[in-house]
Parts: sequence; structure tokens; C-alpha cells
Amino acid sequence: MSAQMQFNPYAPGYDVNPYPALEKLRTEAPIFYWEQGRGWLVSRYEDAVAVLRDGQRFSPNRNHWEFASALGDSAIVPELAELNKNGLFALDAQNHARVRKLVSPALTPRAIERLRPEIQAIVDEILDGVAAKGRLDVVNEFAERIPARVIGSMLKIPKGREELFQDFTNAVVKNFLPGLVAPEEQEILRRHIRDGLALVSETIDERRRNPQENDIMTTLIQTEEQGDKLNKEELLSLVSALIVGGFETTVHLIAFCVYNLLQRPEVVAQVKSEPELFKNLIEEVLRFDNFGKMGIARYALEDVELSGVHIKKGQMLLLMLNSALRDESTFDKADVFDVRRNTNVSIAFGHGAHYCIGANLARLEVQIAVGTLVRRFPELRLAKQPSFGPHPVIRRMEALEVELRSPSA
Repeated sequence: MSAQMQFNPYAPGYDVNPYPALEKLRTEAPIFYWEQGRGWLVSRYEDAVAVLRDGQRFSPNRNHWEFASALGDSAIVPELAELNKNGLFALDAQNHARVRKLVSPALTPRAIERLRPEIQAIVDEILDGVAAKGRLDVVNEFAERIPARVIGSMLKIPKGREELFQDFTNAVVKNFLPGLVAPEEQEILRRHIRDGLALVSETIDERRRNPQENDIMTTLIQTEEQGDKLNKEELLSLVSALIVGGFETTVHLIAFCVYNLLQRPEVVAQVKSEPELFKNLIEEVLRFDNFGKMGIARYALEDVELSGVHIKKGQMLLLMLNSALRDESTFDKADVFDVRRNTNVSIAFGHGAHYCIGANLARLEVQIAVGTLVRRFPELRLAKQPSFGPHPVIRRMEALEVELRSPSA
């Protein structure tokens, strides 16, 4: 291992292009202890998959972390800590399987497909509002306005509460690595989390009183498996996870798809002539230019050897999916963007027991959003390179300006 190995995801230029730094990790120190983040960075595909598959020795539950007392739940907003106790990451294997079994009917591709007309209507309405403009900021005027409305519509949250929803989401996402949030920001985040939880709780109570047909929240409340139902805490935690998991990630996936597409006129031509390629486009963008800045966390439940490196019980591993998905030993010509690539082995949505439950929803939203944008504005092109802003765990695209039509001759 290189004694000089440095890793700084907050260095200038990392957000724009993290791949040279990640390649250096894969080549020189594939399992590297990162002092600042207090955890091991796992950068190769096979190691990442080995950890994701091994629920016996690695847990996603932060309470197993050696620094849990200093930086675990106690460092998080108390309401969030309470929520996390019933979250999918905190449950033991038996309860995790039970909850997922109860949840999955509400999130199958078929159940999600029912949302297509609603999502299409939301996307159309947003684009109707900007059609007269010559320019569009894809992040702020388009992508950011979709997920809150889709999830609000999906859970039938009262209209006009989306803003509160958005604040709640941002606050929970920022608390992912609590050591990286400034103390003065913590109080504001705490207020946003409290208000958001109250809103979700009200919505659950209202739906218990008034069940609705073809409604995801009603399905979650009523689904029973041999007399077993989700309790209120589990429901609250699940709905919150859907909101959080589906918000920032979807915004960024839309923006990164548009950005990667518009840099490649030949791919724009391909997806226009074969719209079914949009599904592939999303998977290849997730693989080739993943918006994650950091990895997903797992905690060692015992002393473990991983590719010759000794990891102690309680230590955190950050599985760098952005690096694993560019690993040449798994992906042929990994540094080439190929819209026709077979991405069956992609782990962009995780792998194994904790595979992302909202993956079907994210895919459908992005497909409709990007597909409609390209269809409605056939002359769409980049106005300038995107700008990135600070964020603890995401390569946060702050603005992505596009021209909606060619300047008239």
C-alpha cells in the first residue's frame, strides 16, 4: 500500500471528475483506511459485492460502529435516531425479511407502473411552464420539482406541503454522516425533521381512517402476512425512507442523465430512434458517472479478513460504488460510456438483502422525465458545463443550464 496515499473527496475538482482519484485507490490501496471519515474505503467491485452479500459479518446498522456513542445515534437528531431504530438498516435479518415482504407488494414494477400517468402529468406540467423560455436550469427548474410531487402524489400528501417535504428530505440526507454537519446547522435540520415526521404521521393516521383504492399508503397499512402487519413506527420509518431515498437521488439521476446524454450527440440520436434504450441509458449513467461522492456504509460484526486486510469488529467500511462500477476487472472497457452495455451486474442500487426498495420508482421517474424533455425539445443542448456545490455525500450538481432550442438562423 502506498504510504503517500491521500484521499480527499472535498478537493477542488473531485465533484466534476472523481475518477482519477478512485482509480488511484483501486490500483494502489483497494482497501484503504481513511482517517478523516474514520472508516475503510473499499474500491474494488469484488470486495464491495462480497461485503454486500455477507449479512452475517457486516451490518448496515450504524449502532454497530465503534464510534457509535460519539458519532452514531447520539450525534443525530433524536427524532431521527428513533426513526432509524425501525428502519430497514437497523432491523435484524428476520425482521428485515418480514418488513420487506410486507412492503414489496406496494413497490413491484407493476404497482409502480400505475403511477406512470401521474408522473407524466407532473413532468408535462413543469415543462409547459418553462417551454416559452429559451433556457432551462435542469437541476432547479426541472429535476428538483419532480420527486417531491411524485412522492406527494403517490402518498397523497395534501397539496401545498411539498416544501416542508423537501426540507425534511434534505435534513435527513445531510445527517447521513453526522460528523460532517456544522453544529450551527444542526438545530435547523432538527426542526425540519420534526415537522416532516409530523406530516407523515398525520398522513398515515388519515389513511387508516379513510383507506383508498390503488393507493400505496393504503397498501402498506393493510398488507397482512399471516396476521402480521407493519406497526406505526415501522410505517413511519418506511415512508420516511421512501421520501429520503427517492428525493435527492432522483434529482441527481435526472440531472446526470441529461448531462451525460447531451455530451454525446450520437447517443441522443440512438435514444431518439430507439426510445426503449432510455432504460439502458439510466443504468449506464449510474455505472459510468455515479452521483455518489462517498460509499454506502457497512459495519463489521466481528474481526474480518478482506482481500488480505484485517478489519476489526466495529469498524466502518464505505463501499465506493462509484469506483466499483468502473472496475476494469468486472466491466469491459469500464471507462467507455456504452448505452448498449449489459449492466446486469451493476450494484448501483445496492445488492443482496438491502437492494434499494425504491429502485423501480426511481427508474420510472427518470425515464419519463428525461425521455419527455428530449422528445419535447429535439434541439436541446448544453448551454454551459454544470456547477457543483458542497455536500457531504453527493456530487451535488447545483446548476445545469441547457438551451431548449437552436438559435434561429
